[in-house]
Amino acid sequence: MKRLSGIYFHIPFCRKRCLYCDFFSTEISDPNIKNRYGESLLAEFEQRFNELDGTETVSVYFGGGSPSSMPQAFFRSFSRTAESLGLDLSKLEVTVEVNPADTDREWIANLKNCGVNRLSVGIQAFDDAVLTEMGRRTTKADILRGLPVFAGYFDNISFDFIYGIGKNRNIYNEFSKLFDICDPKHISAYQYTRPGRTGAPKLLDDDETAAQEELIRDFLQERGFERYEISNFAKKGFESRHNLLYWSYGSWLGIGAGAASFIAETGLHSRYADDVKAFIGREGLSIYQPSGSELAEEYLMMGLRKSTGISINDFNELFKNDQKSVFSTKTFENLLCNGFLKKTDDGERLLCTEKGSRYLNYVLLELFKELK
Repeated sequence: MKRLSGIYFHIPFCRKRCLYCDFFSTEISDPNIKNRYGESLLAEFEQRFNELDGTETVSVYFGGGSPSSMPQAFFRSFSRTAESLGLDLSKLEVTVEVNPADTDREWIANLKNCGVNRLSVGIQAFDDAVLTEMGRRTTKADILRGLPVFAGYFDNISFDFIYGIGKNRNIYNEFSKLFDICDPKHISAYQYTRPGRTGAPKLLDDDETAAQEELIRDFLQERGFERYEISNFAKKGFESRHNLLYWSYGSWLGIGAGAASFIAETGLHSRYADDVKAFIGREGLSIYQPSGSELAEEYLMMGLRKSTGISINDFNELFKNDQKSVFSTKTFENLLCNGFLKKTDDGERLLCTEKGSRYLNYVLLELFKELK
């Protein structure tokens, strides 16, 4: 297996926390704290980058929170730090999540000059009533203003979208109008999962959620997008290299309050506490060594989300001590016979059918029984 890796920077700052969000974020706006946080991010980057030794780094991703809340100088400092560590950003996928309500032309131009080559735009909905229900401070007007600016500087643009929220929503019309403004190469369409806190929007019923998903799928397939993962669609060649690391047992170095890392060679996980102050003080990092069965579960859980599934040979090689028998059990044969799983013609890869993707949790729970 070729060992690939990526770097993730978590920017937890938001002017306002969305009602649906379940990631670590904070409404801190003090520029001094942001500057100190940015300095700590880059110091940790320099200190921990050698954890990826022996891998080929293919991506850098700034997520949040709202990375677009950070000052321009932070990204200039990042670019200099990456160069000092021997990274050629022109050969990597370098993504920044942006909120159209935060940015102007100068800020976007600075990203381009700092080696960023991909934008992930937080659209979520193109309907002001739905945006309000979500607790978004972004409006249709912000999106209309921002997208032409983004497209003027970047060819590789991804939209984040949420469905399963917004009753009687004309989701096909939302997509049509967005595509009239900008030509994205990638779409992440996530089914809304209600977080366990007061004030979170209600879920739609299963039928309406399924109908929204079907409309999104059909719209994108009509325009040449391929569904390469359960929640992700791309034009050929524009699949997210960074997210594929998560789904393909790659390594990633996660830096920032609330960020997690995984080093595939050792199986080590690490995570920073959800605490900005602790991170600025270079504290709060914990390390965890999962068991072999836990790592095998992760491999199956992430890999079977992809349309290409997993390599049976790679699985057996990684977990050869006591896990390869999972593919010779009655449980596994039943999943094949009942149309949840299928093998490629050469028998080397295992993937979910459309039915299996729809009931992925059931498929995984059945397979996990054989890993204990």
